[in-house]
Amino acid sequence: MKFFVIFSAVLFLLYLYTGWKFIYPNSHSLLANIGFWLLFLFLYLLPISTSLLRINRIEGEYIDYFAWVSYLSLGICSILFFIFLGMDILTISTKIAPIENKFDPNRKAFLGLSLKTMLAGFGGIFSIYGIVNGLRVPEIITQKISFNKLPSGLKDFKIAHITDLHVGSQIKAEMVQSVVDKINSMNPDIVVFTGDAADGSVENYGKEMEPLKNIKSKYGNYFVTGNHEYYSDLKGWLNKLSEVGFKILTNESKQIQVEDSTLLVTGIPDRTAKYYVKSHKTNVKKALNGYESSDFKLLLAHQPKDIEHAIKFGYDLQLSGHTHGGQYIPFSFLVSLAHPFLKGLHQKDGTQIYINQGTGFWGPSIRIGTVPEITEIILS
Repeated sequence: MKFFVIFSAVLFLLYLYTGWKFIYPNSHSLLANIGFWLLFLFLYLLPISTSLLRINRIEGEYIDYFAWVSYLSLGICSILFFIFLGMDILTISTKIAPIENKFDPNRKAFLGLSLKTMLAGFGGIFSIYGIVNGLRVPEIITQKISFNKLPSGLKDFKIAHITDLHVGSQIKAEMVQSVVDKINSMNPDIVVFTGDAADGSVENYGKEMEPLKNIKSKYGNYFVTGNHEYYSDLKGWLNKLSEVGFKILTNESKQIQVEDSTLLVTGIPDRTAKYYVKSHKTNVKKALNGYESSDFKLLLAHQPKDIEHAIKFGYDLQLSGHTHGGQYIPFSFLVSLAHPFLKGLHQKDGTQIYINQGTGFWGPSIRIGTVPEITEIILS
């Protein structure tokens, strides 16, 4: 509920500012002003209503259509918000004289409305591009990662990494099957899934996850929870993921024998899990117990912030998601402020970390400056 309150407040400010910038001072009548404000109020209530329906487990085909429209409107409005904000910042920073000082009131109103209509159109085009990009089949991004003392048995060991699939009202079995087909085309040694599998209940969306049972890997499939698992049906989704062939790692490790080398896969719950399930508090020490001498140590953690655990306990590589790469500009700039790494390969204090941009999406089906990703990690 705390998240919902914060979410509602942020959206209120976003729609209020966007509505004010779009309306003032361009409307010529009180009736027009009222009409515009009612439109923005309606647009604001769309995502709020969708969130309330989800919280109360009210789901179904028509609710899915409603969610699609509401998140789409949110995406377009958020793009307009940043366009207007950028204009205001530019105006203030350069001390440009306001447009109303240069023209008579009627011409000023016409020019202002024309400019903002053009910006709305630009925002719409930007959104359409983002939607097409966001809804496309995730692409395979191959990343070779070099290690100084990698055992010969692990040379060219291949890891398929997916994350943030967000199966639910917008992402269905057809998309999941396309992900499975691409994973299988890699012929991976292991498959790892670093959280945020779904939004909604297993009762309504469990069938959309069924294609995952067709994943083929040599040494198994592994899953760790993201923050979204704790917002809906945690037990149900963990059972479902087990049914379709994933080993759930909750402060646990699995040691894999590859020829004469050992690879340790450790999984920890999302760093916020302790607020929902006390037994899911992150405990890498517990997970590592008895496996300290493994030749190569891989940590699966939903959030990049857990790199501190990887460094402390001597992991060679961490795989994470959560950030969606920012999903779309300009949110990517805001997300980068909250996380040490946004996407791709990084190194810190001897430990390497790769952040997948997200195989699915959350909220608006928009991606600008990012792509839906399935990562092919090759050790070298």
